[in-house]
Amino acid sequence: MKWALAVLCAILLAPLALVDVPPLLDYPNHLARATVLAFGAADPVLSRMYASHWAIVPNLGTDLALLPLLRVLPIHLAGRMVVGCAILLPVFGTIAYSRATFGTRSAWPLASGLVAYNATLLLGFVNFVAAIGIALLLAAAWITWRDRAPCRALALAVIGTVALFFCHLMGLVFFYALIAGYELEWLRVHRTERAAMFARVAALAPLAAVPFGLYLLSPLAPLPAETEFLSLADKTEDLIFPFVNYVLPLDIATACAVGAFLLVCIAKGCFRMTASSGVALLLVAGLYLVAPWAFKGTFFFYQRFAIMLGFLLFAAVLPVALPRATAYAGVTMFTVLFCVRMAIVALAWHGHRQDVADMRAVIATVAPGARVFLASVSPEEAPGYWHDGPLSRRLSNGIRIDYHLPALLLIERRAYWPFLFDNASQQPVTTLPPYRELAGRAGSMPDHRLLAVRGTVDLCGYDYLLLLEAGAEPDLSDFAADRLLLVARSEFAALFRVKPSACTS
Repeated sequence: MKWALAVLCAILLAPLALVDVPPLLDYPNHLARATVLAFGAADPVLSRMYASHWAIVPNLGTDLALLPLLRVLPIHLAGRMVVGCAILLPVFGTIAYSRATFGTRSAWPLASGLVAYNATLLLGFVNFVAAIGIALLLAAAWITWRDRAPCRALALAVIGTVALFFCHLMGLVFFYALIAGYELEWLRVHRTERAAMFARVAALAPLAAVPFGLYLLSPLAPLPAETEFLSLADKTEDLIFPFVNYVLPLDIATACAVGAFLLVCIAKGCFRMTASSGVALLLVAGLYLVAPWAFKGTFFFYQRFAIMLGFLLFAAVLPVALPRATAYAGVTMFTVLFCVRMAIVALAWHGHRQDVADMRAVIATVAPGARVFLASVSPEEAPGYWHDGPLSRRLSNGIRIDYHLPALLLIERRAYWPFLFDNASQQPVTTLPPYRELAGRAGSMPDHRLLAVRGTVDLCGYDYLLLLEAGAEPDLSDFAADRLLLVARSEFAALFRVKPSACTS
Protein backbone atom coordinates (compact mmCIF):
# COMPACT_ATOMS: atom_id res chain seq x y z
CA MET A 1 0.00 0.00 0.00
CA LYS A 2 2.85 2.40 0.79
CA TRP A 3 4.39 1.98 -2.63
CA ALA A 4 1.02 2.60 -4.27
CA LEU A 5 0.61 5.83 -2.28
CA ALA A 6 4.12 6.92 -3.21
CA VAL A 7 3.43 6.32 -6.90
CA LEU A 8 0.11 8.15 -6.63
CA CYS A 9 1.77 11.19 -5.03
CA ALA A 10 4.54 11.24 -7.63
CA ILE A 11 2.03 11.23 -10.48
CA LEU A 12 -0.14 13.91 -8.85
CA LEU A 13 2.85 16.20 -8.40
CA ALA A 14 4.36 15.55 -11.83
CA PRO A 15 2.47 18.34 -13.68
CA LEU A 16 4.06 20.90 -11.34
CA ALA A 17 7.43 20.05 -12.88
CA LEU A 18 6.21 20.99 -16.36
CA VAL A 19 5.56 24.71 -15.91
CA ASP A 20 6.66 27.30 -13.38
CA VAL A 21 3.28 29.08 -13.39
CA PRO A 22 0.52 26.44 -13.14
CA PRO A 23 -2.66 27.22 -15.11
CA LEU A 24 -4.87 27.70 -12.05
CA LEU A 25 -7.22 30.65 -12.49
CA ASP A 26 -6.69 32.60 -9.23
CA TYR A 27 -3.21 31.30 -8.48
CA PRO A 28 -1.13 34.05 -10.20
CA ASN A 29 -3.19 36.65 -8.35
CA HIS A 30 -2.46 34.96 -5.02
CA LEU A 31 1.22 34.87 -5.95
CA ALA A 32 1.16 38.58 -6.80
CA ARG A 33 -0.35 39.37 -3.40
CA ALA A 34 2.37 37.29 -1.71
CA THR A 35 4.93 39.34 -3.65
CA VAL A 36 3.45 42.53 -2.21
CA LEU A 37 3.34 41.13 1.33
CA ALA A 38 6.88 39.77 1.21
CA PHE A 39 8.69 42.55 -0.64
CA GLY A 40 6.29 45.47 -1.06
CA ALA A 41 7.26 47.51 1.99
CA ALA A 42 10.92 47.58 0.95
CA ASP A 43 10.24 48.05 -2.76
CA PRO A 44 10.07 51.74 -3.76
CA VAL A 45 7.71 50.96 -6.65
CA LEU A 46 5.32 48.47 -5.03
CA SER A 47 5.12 50.51 -1.82
CA ARG A 48 3.52 53.35 -3.80
CA MET A 49 0.81 51.00 -5.07
CA TYR A 50 -0.01 48.68 -2.17
CA ALA A 51 0.29 48.28 1.57
CA SER A 52 -0.18 45.29 3.82
CA HIS A 53 -3.39 45.32 5.82
CA TRP A 54 -3.31 42.42 8.26
CA ALA A 55 -6.52 41.59 10.09
CA ILE A 56 -8.43 38.57 11.40
CA VAL A 57 -9.27 37.38 7.92
CA PRO A 58 -10.56 33.83 7.30
CA ASN A 59 -8.74 33.32 4.00
CA LEU A 60 -5.03 33.55 4.72
CA GLY A 61 -3.79 30.04 3.94
CA THR A 62 -1.58 30.78 0.94
CA ASP A 63 -0.40 34.11 2.36
CA LEU A 64 0.79 32.56 5.62
CA ALA A 65 2.38 29.60 3.83
CA LEU A 66 4.17 31.63 1.17
CA LEU A 67 5.68 34.41 3.27
CA PRO A 68 8.34 32.29 5.06
CA LEU A 69 9.07 30.33 1.88
CA LEU A 70 9.69 33.50 -0.14
CA ARG A 71 12.51 34.45 2.20
CA VAL A 72 14.55 31.44 1.11
CA LEU A 73 13.14 30.25 -2.24
CA PRO A 74 12.44 31.71 -5.69
CA ILE A 75 8.82 32.80 -5.90
CA HIS A 76 7.67 30.33 -8.54
CA LEU A 77 9.25 27.40 -6.72
CA ALA A 78 7.65 28.45 -3.44
CA GLY A 79 4.29 28.84 -5.16
CA ARG A 80 4.42 25.36 -6.68
CA MET A 81 5.37 23.87 -3.32
CA VAL A 82 2.23 25.37 -1.78
CA VAL A 83 0.10 24.13 -4.69
CA GLY A 84 1.65 20.67 -4.35
CA CYS A 85 0.70 20.53 -0.67
CA ALA A 86 -2.84 21.62 -1.54
CA ILE A 87 -3.12 18.83 -4.12
CA LEU A 88 -1.93 16.13 -1.72
CA LEU A 89 -3.70 17.20 1.48
CA PRO A 90 -7.23 16.07 0.46
CA VAL A 91 -5.87 12.72 -0.74
CA PHE A 92 -4.00 12.16 2.55
CA GLY A 93 -7.08 13.33 4.44
CA THR A 94 -9.32 10.91 2.54
CA ILE A 95 -7.02 8.00 3.36
CA ALA A 96 -6.77 8.99 7.04
CA TYR A 97 -10.52 9.53 7.46
CA SER A 98 -11.33 6.18 5.82
CA ARG A 99 -8.81 4.39 8.04
CA ALA A 100 -10.18 6.02 11.19
CA THR A 101 -13.82 5.42 10.24
CA PHE A 102 -13.59 1.81 9.13
CA GLY A 103 -10.58 0.68 11.16
CA THR A 104 -8.87 -0.92 8.19
CA ARG A 105 -6.54 -0.06 5.34
CA SER A 106 -7.99 -0.17 1.86
CA ALA A 107 -7.01 0.69 -1.67
CA TRP A 108 -10.33 2.47 -2.24
CA PRO A 109 -9.32 5.87 -0.74
CA LEU A 110 -6.36 5.94 -3.14
CA ALA A 111 -8.92 6.33 -5.92
CA SER A 112 -9.50 9.86 -4.61
CA GLY A 113 -6.66 10.72 -6.97
CA LEU A 114 -9.38 10.78 -9.61
CA VAL A 115 -10.77 13.97 -8.06
CA ALA A 116 -7.50 15.56 -6.92
CA TYR A 117 -7.41 17.78 -10.03
CA ASN A 118 -10.94 19.03 -9.62
CA ALA A 119 -12.64 22.23 -10.77
CA THR A 120 -11.91 24.21 -7.60
CA LEU A 121 -8.20 23.38 -7.75
CA LEU A 122 -8.04 24.44 -11.39
CA LEU A 123 -9.97 27.60 -10.52
CA GLY A 124 -7.10 28.34 -8.15
CA PHE A 125 -9.07 28.06 -4.90
CA VAL A 126 -5.91 26.83 -3.19
CA ASN A 127 -6.96 27.84 0.34
CA PHE A 128 -10.22 25.96 0.00
CA VAL A 129 -8.63 22.80 -1.40
CA ALA A 130 -6.02 22.75 1.37
CA ALA A 131 -8.73 23.32 3.99
CA ILE A 132 -10.65 20.27 2.71
CA GLY A 133 -7.60 18.12 3.33
CA ILE A 134 -6.94 19.61 6.76
CA ALA A 135 -10.59 19.05 7.76
CA LEU A 136 -10.41 15.37 6.78
CA LEU A 137 -7.14 14.90 8.69
CA LEU A 138 -8.54 16.61 11.79
CA ALA A 139 -11.71 14.54 11.62
CA ALA A 140 -9.63 11.37 11.37
CA ALA A 141 -7.68 12.41 14.47
CA TRP A 142 -10.94 13.21 16.28
CA ILE A 143 -12.45 9.80 15.52
CA THR A 144 -9.23 8.02 16.49
CA TRP A 145 -8.53 9.84 19.78
CA ARG A 146 -11.84 11.28 20.99
CA ASP A 147 -12.57 8.37 23.32
CA ARG A 148 -9.07 7.01 23.83
CA ALA A 149 -7.30 10.32 24.57
CA PRO A 150 -9.99 13.00 24.94
CA CYS A 151 -7.72 15.79 26.16
CA ARG A 152 -5.37 15.31 23.23
CA ALA A 153 -8.29 15.18 20.79
CA LEU A 154 -9.90 18.34 22.17
CA ALA A 155 -6.64 20.30 22.23
CA LEU A 156 -5.80 19.31 18.67
CA ALA A 157 -9.33 20.08 17.49
CA VAL A 158 -9.32 23.57 19.02
CA ILE A 159 -5.97 24.35 17.39
CA GLY A 160 -7.20 22.77 14.17
CA THR A 161 -10.41 24.81 14.04
CA VAL A 162 -8.38 28.00 14.42
CA ALA A 163 -6.11 26.85 11.59
CA LEU A 164 -9.14 26.05 9.44
CA PHE A 165 -10.66 29.45 10.21
CA PHE A 166 -7.60 31.23 8.90
CA CYS A 167 -7.19 28.86 5.95
CA HIS A 168 -10.79 28.83 4.68
CA LEU A 169 -14.15 28.91 6.46
CA MET A 170 -15.59 26.20 4.23
CA GLY A 171 -13.00 23.79 5.61
CA LEU A 172 -14.31 24.57 9.08
CA VAL A 173 -17.88 23.79 7.99
CA PHE A 174 -16.65 20.52 6.48
CA PHE A 175 -14.89 19.54 9.71
CA TYR A 176 -18.07 20.14 11.71
CA ALA A 177 -20.03 17.96 9.27
CA LEU A 178 -17.43 15.17 9.50
CA ILE A 179 -17.42 14.96 13.29
CA ALA A 180 -21.17 15.56 13.69
CA GLY A 181 -21.97 12.01 12.63
CA TYR A 182 -19.45 10.55 15.07
CA GLU A 183 -20.77 12.64 17.97
CA LEU A 184 -24.42 11.94 17.16
CA GLU A 185 -23.73 8.21 17.03
CA TRP A 186 -22.02 8.38 20.44
CA LEU A 187 -24.98 10.28 21.90
CA ARG A 188 -27.40 7.71 20.46
CA VAL A 189 -25.52 4.82 22.04
CA HIS A 190 -25.24 6.61 25.42
CA ARG A 191 -28.66 8.27 25.37
CA THR A 192 -29.52 6.95 28.85
CA GLU A 193 -26.41 8.51 30.44
CA ARG A 194 -27.57 12.10 30.81
CA ALA A 195 -24.56 13.39 32.72
CA ALA A 196 -22.16 11.87 30.21
CA MET A 197 -24.19 13.29 27.34
CA PHE A 198 -24.11 16.78 28.85
CA ALA A 199 -20.35 16.58 29.41
CA ARG A 200 -19.88 15.34 25.85
CA VAL A 201 -21.83 18.23 24.35
CA ALA A 202 -20.15 20.78 26.64
CA ALA A 203 -16.72 19.58 25.49
CA LEU A 204 -17.65 20.54 21.93
CA ALA A 205 -18.33 24.17 22.85
CA PRO A 206 -14.74 25.46 22.39
CA LEU A 207 -14.65 24.00 18.87
CA ALA A 208 -17.43 26.37 17.88
CA ALA A 209 -16.87 29.25 20.30
CA VAL A 210 -13.27 30.04 19.37
CA PRO A 211 -13.81 30.23 15.58
CA PHE A 212 -17.10 32.08 16.11
CA GLY A 213 -15.35 34.66 18.27
CA LEU A 214 -12.70 35.12 15.58
CA TYR A 215 -15.44 35.52 12.99
CA LEU A 216 -17.12 38.27 15.01
CA LEU A 217 -13.78 40.11 15.13
CA SER A 218 -13.20 39.73 11.40
CA PRO A 219 -14.14 42.29 8.72
CA LEU A 220 -16.30 39.57 7.16
CA ALA A 221 -18.85 39.60 10.01
CA PRO A 222 -20.45 43.02 9.40
CA LEU A 223 -20.88 42.44 5.67
CA PRO A 224 -24.50 41.99 4.58
CA ALA A 225 -25.42 38.37 3.92
CA GLU A 226 -26.11 38.96 0.25
CA THR A 227 -26.90 35.75 -1.62
CA GLU A 228 -27.48 34.69 -5.18
CA PHE A 229 -29.13 31.36 -5.98
CA LEU A 230 -29.02 29.30 -9.14
CA SER A 231 -31.60 26.79 -10.30
CA LEU A 232 -31.85 23.15 -9.28
CA ALA A 233 -30.93 22.25 -12.87
CA ASP A 234 -27.65 24.16 -12.46
CA LYS A 235 -26.96 22.33 -9.20
CA THR A 236 -27.62 18.99 -10.88
CA GLU A 237 -25.12 19.82 -13.64
CA ASP A 238 -22.52 21.02 -11.14
CA LEU A 239 -22.46 17.71 -9.30
CA ILE A 240 -19.72 16.85 -11.78
CA PHE A 241 -17.45 19.58 -10.30
CA PRO A 242 -15.22 17.06 -8.44
CA PHE A 243 -14.37 15.38 -11.76
CA VAL A 244 -14.05 18.46 -13.97
CA ASN A 245 -10.76 19.27 -15.60
CA TYR A 246 -10.23 19.60 -19.36
CA VAL A 247 -12.16 16.99 -21.40
CA LEU A 248 -15.87 16.85 -20.61
CA PRO A 249 -16.66 13.38 -22.04
CA LEU A 250 -13.83 11.90 -19.95
CA ASP A 251 -14.96 13.81 -16.87
CA ILE A 252 -18.51 12.50 -17.27
CA ALA A 253 -17.24 8.98 -17.94
CA THR A 254 -15.12 9.09 -14.77
CA ALA A 255 -18.05 10.26 -12.64
CA CYS A 256 -20.28 7.56 -14.12
CA ALA A 257 -17.63 4.89 -13.59
CA VAL A 258 -17.28 5.76 -9.89
CA GLY A 259 -21.06 5.87 -9.44
CA ALA A 260 -21.61 2.60 -11.31
CA PHE A 261 -18.90 0.81 -9.35
CA LEU A 262 -20.41 1.86 -6.03
CA LEU A 263 -23.87 0.79 -7.20
CA VAL A 264 -22.49 -2.63 -8.15
CA CYS A 265 -20.91 -2.91 -4.70
CA ILE A 266 -24.23 -2.06 -3.07
CA ALA A 267 -26.09 -4.57 -5.25
CA LYS A 268 -23.61 -7.32 -4.35
CA GLY A 269 -23.75 -6.47 -0.64
CA CYS A 270 -20.07 -5.54 -0.72
CA PHE A 271 -20.44 -2.06 0.70
CA ARG A 272 -19.84 -0.46 4.12
CA MET A 273 -20.95 2.86 5.48
CA THR A 274 -20.93 3.70 9.18
CA ALA A 275 -23.60 5.80 10.86
CA SER A 276 -20.95 8.47 11.38
CA SER A 277 -19.83 8.66 7.76
CA GLY A 278 -23.40 8.36 6.53
CA VAL A 279 -24.46 11.40 8.54
CA ALA A 280 -21.49 13.35 7.18
CA LEU A 281 -22.54 12.47 3.63
CA LEU A 282 -26.14 13.48 4.26
CA LEU A 283 -25.17 16.76 5.91
CA VAL A 284 -22.86 17.78 3.07
CA ALA A 285 -25.46 16.73 0.48
CA GLY A 286 -28.10 18.78 2.29
CA LEU A 287 -25.82 21.82 2.40
CA TYR A 288 -25.21 21.43 -1.32
CA LEU A 289 -28.96 21.54 -1.98
CA VAL A 290 -29.68 24.64 0.12
CA ALA A 291 -26.49 26.67 -0.40
CA PRO A 292 -26.44 29.70 -2.73
CA TRP A 293 -24.05 30.30 -5.60
CA ALA A 294 -22.75 33.50 -4.01
CA PHE A 295 -22.60 34.48 -0.33
CA LYS A 296 -20.87 37.49 1.25
CA GLY A 297 -18.60 38.02 -1.73
CA THR A 298 -17.67 34.34 -2.08
CA PHE A 299 -18.64 32.77 -5.40
CA PHE A 300 -18.97 29.13 -6.46
CA PHE A 301 -20.30 28.64 -2.94
CA TYR A 302 -22.47 25.54 -3.34
CA GLN A 303 -20.01 23.95 -5.76
CA ARG A 304 -17.57 23.64 -2.88
CA PHE A 305 -19.95 21.23 -1.17
CA ALA A 306 -19.85 19.17 -4.38
CA ILE A 307 -16.07 18.92 -3.97
CA MET A 308 -16.55 17.71 -0.40
CA LEU A 309 -19.00 15.08 -1.67
CA GLY A 310 -16.45 14.03 -4.29
CA PHE A 311 -13.83 13.21 -1.67
CA LEU A 312 -16.41 11.62 0.64
CA LEU A 313 -17.20 9.09 -2.11
CA PHE A 314 -13.75 7.67 -1.35
CA ALA A 315 -13.59 8.47 2.39
CA ALA A 316 -17.07 7.83 3.80
CA VAL A 317 -17.90 4.58 2.00
CA LEU A 318 -15.90 1.40 1.57
CA PRO A 319 -16.24 -1.48 -0.88
CA VAL A 320 -15.50 -4.73 0.98
CA ALA A 321 -15.23 -8.45 0.25
CA LEU A 322 -15.49 -7.91 -3.49
CA PRO A 323 -15.35 -10.94 -5.80
CA ARG A 324 -11.90 -11.19 -7.28
CA ALA A 325 -13.09 -10.45 -10.81
CA THR A 326 -14.98 -7.34 -9.67
CA ALA A 327 -12.00 -6.12 -7.66
CA TYR A 328 -9.59 -6.60 -10.57
CA ALA A 329 -11.99 -4.91 -12.97
CA GLY A 330 -12.37 -1.95 -10.61
CA VAL A 331 -8.64 -1.55 -10.03
CA THR A 332 -7.95 -1.77 -13.77
CA MET A 333 -10.71 0.67 -14.70
CA PHE A 334 -9.75 3.31 -12.15
CA THR A 335 -6.03 2.96 -12.84
CA VAL A 336 -6.60 3.52 -16.56
CA LEU A 337 -8.95 6.44 -15.92
CA PHE A 338 -6.48 8.02 -13.51
CA CYS A 339 -3.56 7.64 -15.91
CA VAL A 340 -5.53 9.05 -18.85
CA ARG A 341 -6.80 11.98 -16.78
CA MET A 342 -3.32 12.80 -15.51
CA ALA A 343 -1.89 12.51 -19.03
CA ILE A 344 -4.43 15.10 -20.19
CA VAL A 345 -3.57 17.37 -17.26
CA ALA A 346 0.12 17.03 -18.13
CA LEU A 347 -0.61 17.79 -21.79
CA ALA A 348 -2.63 20.89 -20.86
CA TRP A 349 0.01 22.16 -18.43
CA HIS A 350 2.82 21.53 -20.90
CA GLY A 351 0.91 23.54 -23.49
CA HIS A 352 0.43 26.33 -20.96
CA ARG A 353 4.18 26.90 -21.03
CA GLN A 354 3.74 28.61 -24.39
CA ASP A 355 1.16 31.04 -23.00
CA VAL A 356 3.50 31.88 -20.12
CA ALA A 357 6.40 32.40 -22.54
CA ASP A 358 4.22 34.56 -24.80
CA MET A 359 3.12 36.68 -21.85
CA ARG A 360 6.68 37.19 -20.67
CA ALA A 361 7.88 38.11 -24.15
CA VAL A 362 5.10 40.65 -24.65
CA ILE A 363 5.53 42.41 -21.28
CA ALA A 364 9.35 42.35 -21.37
CA THR A 365 9.57 46.09 -22.10
CA VAL A 366 7.08 47.18 -19.43
CA ALA A 367 8.95 49.30 -16.90
CA PRO A 368 8.49 49.08 -13.13
CA GLY A 369 5.68 51.37 -12.04
CA ALA A 370 3.91 51.32 -15.41
CA ARG A 371 0.11 51.13 -15.35
CA VAL A 372 -1.39 48.42 -17.54
CA PHE A 373 -5.07 48.03 -18.43
CA LEU A 374 -6.45 44.63 -19.53
CA ALA A 375 -8.89 43.47 -22.17
CA SER A 376 -9.48 40.13 -23.85
CA VAL A 377 -11.09 38.44 -26.81
CA SER A 378 -13.94 36.47 -25.26
CA PRO A 379 -15.31 33.09 -26.41
CA GLU A 380 -18.47 34.88 -27.54
CA GLU A 381 -16.43 37.13 -29.84
CA ALA A 382 -14.30 34.35 -31.35
CA PRO A 383 -15.89 30.91 -30.75
CA GLY A 384 -13.77 29.19 -33.41
CA TYR A 385 -10.53 30.51 -31.94
CA TRP A 386 -11.51 29.38 -28.46
CA HIS A 387 -12.68 25.98 -29.67
CA ASP A 388 -9.29 25.28 -31.24
CA GLY A 389 -7.29 26.92 -28.45
CA PRO A 390 -5.07 25.27 -25.84
CA LEU A 391 -6.72 23.04 -23.24
CA SER A 392 -5.27 25.06 -20.39
CA ARG A 393 -7.31 28.20 -21.10
CA ARG A 394 -10.72 26.75 -20.30
CA LEU A 395 -12.18 23.99 -18.14
CA SER A 396 -14.29 21.26 -19.66
CA ASN A 397 -17.47 22.95 -18.36
CA GLY A 398 -16.58 26.14 -20.24
CA ILE A 399 -15.15 28.30 -17.43
CA ARG A 400 -12.23 30.47 -18.55
CA ILE A 401 -9.08 30.18 -16.44
CA ASP A 402 -6.73 32.63 -18.17
CA TYR A 403 -7.83 35.90 -16.55
CA HIS A 404 -5.10 36.25 -13.96
CA LEU A 405 -1.92 35.33 -15.83
CA PRO A 406 -1.28 39.09 -16.31
CA ALA A 407 -0.42 39.11 -12.59
CA LEU A 408 3.08 38.42 -13.95
CA LEU A 409 3.16 42.16 -14.60
CA LEU A 410 3.41 42.71 -10.85
CA ILE A 411 5.37 39.58 -9.96
CA GLU A 412 8.11 39.94 -12.59
CA ARG A 413 7.91 43.54 -13.86
CA ARG A 414 6.76 45.42 -10.71
CA ALA A 415 4.07 47.06 -12.84
CA TYR A 416 0.48 47.85 -11.89
CA TRP A 417 -2.56 46.03 -13.21
CA PRO A 418 -6.01 46.76 -11.77
CA PHE A 419 -7.18 43.32 -10.67
CA LEU A 420 -5.14 42.35 -7.61
CA PHE A 421 -7.31 40.64 -4.99
CA ASP A 422 -7.49 43.25 -2.22
CA ASN A 423 -10.90 42.66 -0.63
CA ALA A 424 -10.55 43.78 3.00
CA SER A 425 -12.76 40.91 4.20
CA GLN A 426 -10.63 38.28 2.47
CA GLN A 427 -7.10 39.55 1.80
CA PRO A 428 -4.45 41.36 3.90
CA VAL A 429 -3.54 43.89 1.20
CA THR A 430 -4.92 47.30 0.36
CA THR A 431 -4.46 49.29 -2.85
CA LEU A 432 -3.30 52.87 -2.31
CA PRO A 433 -4.50 56.03 -4.09
CA PRO A 434 -4.51 56.85 -6.95
CA TYR A 435 -4.31 53.18 -7.95
CA ARG A 436 -7.46 52.34 -6.01
CA GLU A 437 -9.38 54.80 -8.15
CA LEU A 438 -7.90 53.25 -11.28
CA ALA A 439 -9.05 49.80 -10.16
CA GLY A 440 -12.50 51.14 -9.36
CA ARG A 441 -12.85 52.64 -12.81
CA ALA A 442 -11.60 49.46 -14.47
CA GLY A 443 -14.37 47.29 -13.03
CA SER A 444 -14.11 43.94 -14.79
CA MET A 445 -12.02 43.00 -17.82
CA PRO A 446 -13.85 44.23 -20.97
CA ASP A 447 -14.16 42.48 -24.32
CA HIS A 448 -11.77 43.93 -26.85
CA ARG A 449 -14.58 44.94 -29.22
CA LEU A 450 -15.57 47.65 -26.74
CA LEU A 451 -12.18 49.27 -27.27
CA ALA A 452 -13.10 49.92 -30.88
CA VAL A 453 -15.83 52.30 -29.74
CA ARG A 454 -14.31 55.50 -28.44
CA GLY A 455 -15.49 56.50 -24.97
CA THR A 456 -16.71 53.04 -24.01
CA VAL A 457 -13.58 52.04 -22.07
CA ASP A 458 -11.77 54.67 -20.02
CA LEU A 459 -8.02 54.29 -20.50
CA CYS A 460 -7.15 57.57 -18.85
CA GLY A 461 -4.27 57.14 -16.41
CA TYR A 462 -2.89 53.97 -18.02
CA ASP A 463 0.39 53.64 -19.90
CA TYR A 464 -0.37 50.34 -21.67
CA LEU A 465 -3.18 48.05 -22.69
CA LEU A 466 -2.57 44.30 -22.56
CA LEU A 467 -4.90 42.26 -24.79
CA LEU A 468 -5.37 38.56 -24.02
CA GLU A 469 -6.14 36.01 -26.76
CA ALA A 470 -4.59 38.37 -29.28
CA GLY A 471 -4.31 35.56 -31.84
CA ALA A 472 -8.05 35.81 -32.42
CA GLU A 473 -7.55 39.25 -33.99
CA PRO A 474 -5.58 38.86 -37.25
CA ASP A 475 -4.69 42.55 -37.73
CA LEU A 476 -3.81 44.45 -34.60
CA SER A 477 -1.61 47.12 -36.15
CA ASP A 478 -4.62 49.32 -36.89
CA PHE A 479 -6.73 48.31 -33.91
CA ALA A 480 -8.07 51.48 -32.22
CA ALA A 481 -5.16 53.28 -33.86
CA ASP A 482 -6.37 56.68 -32.71
CA ARG A 483 -5.75 55.66 -29.07
CA LEU A 484 -3.44 52.63 -29.14
CA LEU A 485 -0.01 51.89 -30.60
CA LEU A 486 0.99 48.23 -30.98
CA VAL A 487 4.25 47.52 -29.14
CA ALA A 488 4.51 43.72 -29.14
CA ARG A 489 2.32 40.77 -29.87
CA SER A 490 2.23 37.00 -29.63
CA GLU A 491 -0.44 34.39 -30.16
CA PHE A 492 -1.64 34.73 -26.58
CA ALA A 493 -1.21 38.43 -25.83
CA ALA A 494 -0.52 41.82 -27.35
CA LEU A 495 0.77 45.00 -25.72
CA PHE A 496 -0.29 48.47 -26.83
CA ARG A 497 0.96 51.83 -25.65
CA VAL A 498 -1.91 54.11 -24.71
CA LYS A 499 -1.75 57.40 -26.58
CA PRO A 500 -2.55 60.67 -24.78
CA SER A 501 -5.62 60.98 -27.00
CA ALA A 502 -7.13 57.90 -25.28
CA CYS A 503 -8.00 59.84 -22.13
CA THR A 504 -11.76 60.32 -22.14
CA SER A 505 -11.97 62.82 -19.29
